[in-house]
Amino acid sequence: MYNLDNYLSKSDIDSLATIKKSLNENKITITCIGLYNHGKSTLLNVLIKDFEFKTFKTADARETSVNKKFTYGDINYIDTPGLNANEQDDQKILEVIKNSDIVLFVHNVTTGEFSKVEIDFLENIKKYWENPKVFIDRTVFVISRIDGATDSKDIKNTEDKMQQQIEYIFGSTAKIIAVSSEDYRDGMIEKEDKLVSQSNIQDLEKMISLLSKKSEQDIKKTKQERLNKKYNELIRKLEDKKKNNELMINKLTKEKRDQNESLHQEINNIQVTLKNKYAQLDAI
Repeated sequence: MYNLDNYLSKSDIDSLATIKKSLNENKITITCIGLYNHGKSTLLNVLIKDFEFKTFKTADARETSVNKKFTYGDINYIDTPGLNANEQDDQKILEVIKNSDIVLFVHNVTTGEFSKVEIDFLENIKKYWENPKVFIDRTVFVISRIDGATDSKDIKNTEDKMQQQIEYIFGSTAKIIAVSSEDYRDGMIEKEDKLVSQSNIQDLEKMISLLSKKSEQDIKKTKQERLNKKYNELIRKLEDKKKNNELMINKLTKEKRDQNESLHQEINNIQVTLKNKYAQLDAI
């Protein structure tokens, strides 16, 4: 019995398994992105009602160096390294948000408009994303730490500038909401309804819920497309492997061909694998 591991990488097989699992479960995946120390982890903690901030680590030092996932109810939340960590992290973030249903882009209100690093990241999405509008449609830009703003005018000014920058890059407006995770946490612990209300976290939760319901069919369609794309990608790899083996055989002398029956067997195995993969794809 041949093993598919001989022809595809562990990463390929794991990726396919993840997409298939996502397709079969009725959970929404929400990925949180943003610059280091802009409040991503704190926001995720309050969204999952962890008011001790233990699930997603928060600290002055960089805590998140890999994508961290936590399931809360019907939602898979993913925390990511800061956009300003390193180039490799940015690539990881691009990959994970492509497989996400909703994205929370967190920006600290005290920094004003988007920084150059944030702009560069958004420009890369526009450049490399097959349809950049899909990113905008399923992204909520969250202005964090509004409890640290001087007054409401600063918050409104930051929101207006961000909206202008987004429209300049993508040619369309985006969903933006200003929140205070700290106010929400304090309000929930101290049972202060005013703090909870002014935090706007409940409004963000409603926005996420509406976006999830509105996009439910689109999300299912997107997951199916991801699965089809991955199958096609793996099939191409198998076909390339088959062609390479055939070329190797053609280069061998007649005497050596007899000594390389394993290559013939491998081609047969790949042909069987391809046939199975095509059948699985047709059955979807």
